Amino acid sequence: MKDKIKRFLIDKKELLVFIAVVVVVFATVITIASLALSDVPAVNDDPSINEPSKGDENPSGSQTPTNPTPTIVKFALPISGAYEVIRTFFDPALSDEELVSAVISNGSSFEESKGMSYAKADNSVFEVSAIYDGEVVSVEQDDLDGTTVTIQHSNDVVSVYYSLSDVVVQVKDKVTCGQKIALASTSMKDVEAGVHVHLEVKVNNTFVNPASVFGKELAEVAATK
Repeated sequence: MKDKIKRFLIDKKELLVFIAVVVVVFATVITIASLALSDVPAVNDDPSINEPSKGDENPSGSQTPTNPTPTIVKFALPISGAYEVIRTFFDPALSDEELVSAVISNGSSFEESKGMSYAKADNSVFEVSAIYDGEVVSVEQDDLDGTTVTIQHSNDVVSVYYSLSDVVVQVKDKVTCGQKIALASTSMKDVEAGVHVHLEVKVNNTFVNPASVFGKELAEVAATK
């Protein structure tokens, strides 16, 4: 009887060990399967979502145009905001009344205006800017004209600025349209004009009316006769 009980206990112990081994193996298989499934990336049935968009090819997310439209530069006034024209370009075709502002008088002599003079209504100092892209070719001081800056543009177009102070450019500087080059000041040549800038424009070494170049591109101005 004791042998039967002993044999029963041995058989039961072996059964429990077997069950324990099965449980461990099953748990291990489940764990490995779960880990394998978690490494598989989710796939969406909609191919348009999983495929990268064309915009994703650019890290910045912006679309760069293949052929960007170039910026068109046009001649601009040397003064910003409200202004007054103190001197006009001398043209024999002007009426006697109009010619008054086209002649510069220094008290002892008269001179035809080869350009235009601009000023503020309150005679205040203002910034003088380049009327077009170019290179500064001279910065000179004259007893009558004050400080003068000359800028060479392409296609034999030159602009000259008189009656300046506090010039911020120097020879060989590259300037852009609208860039500050100096402050307006007074000159002994045209005391009546007060604080002003006198602008002259030459095309192929010939003076042209500055009013005729504003708002035009370089090629148009270069074709002026």
